[in-house]
Amino acid sequence: MRVIKEYIAPKNTGWATELIAGQFLRLTARTIIDFVAFDRNNFREAFDQAVTKEASNCIYLKEGHQMLSRSGKPLLKFIKDEFKGKGTHDLQFGMCGRARHKRAAEEGRLGEYLHGKDMKLPDHGCTENLTWALEPWGIPYENIPSPVNFFQNMQIDQDTGCMERTQTRPEIPVNLELLAECELLVGFSACPDMASQTRGLEVKATVFEI
Repeated sequence: MRVIKEYIAPKNTGWATELIAGQFLRLTARTIIDFVAFDRNNFREAFDQAVTKEASNCIYLKEGHQMLSRSGKPLLKFIKDEFKGKGTHDLQFGMCGRARHKRAAEEGRLGEYLHGKDMKLPDHGCTENLTWALEPWGIPYENIPSPVNFFQNMQIDQDTGCMERTQTRPEIPVNLELLAECELLVGFSACPDMASQTRGLEVKATVFEI
């Protein structure tokens, strides 16, 4: 294995990088990671939650699944999940951010988070982190797709369709590995993760090839 680059994203920050086909991205963490991807040669070919769910016939992203663009182009393959059997990776929610935090406070919904109404809201979140991380490539916020939320476990009521946040996270940092299936731009946010005891942690990213 040859390591191409490594980076540690502090909590509530973002990072982006380019990958070539055949390279691997390892994410090591125990906190929610909001992750997106784009075809490097056509940013309109961005990761799409709905197409990915339809292709896998599953509402969660699992080991062995492909992450697809809106047109169905394979972008990445999820090849290693050390969280398997302990929790799931969400494909329902979008990104947290300043606007969502403000709206939750105004609507009296802070009780949905672990620390409730007494919590101090961060002044930014994954929306801002991904926007800042992708800015050097000229990708504006409105062109950033809804992410896969690694390590975000949602309880989904099958009768009502209602979703509820949980505190299920890895107890120690674990690895997720993704194989690039074309030239890519990928980005992620180390979520402020207000539904957890930790309120967000750092994420380590390693790009390597074999």
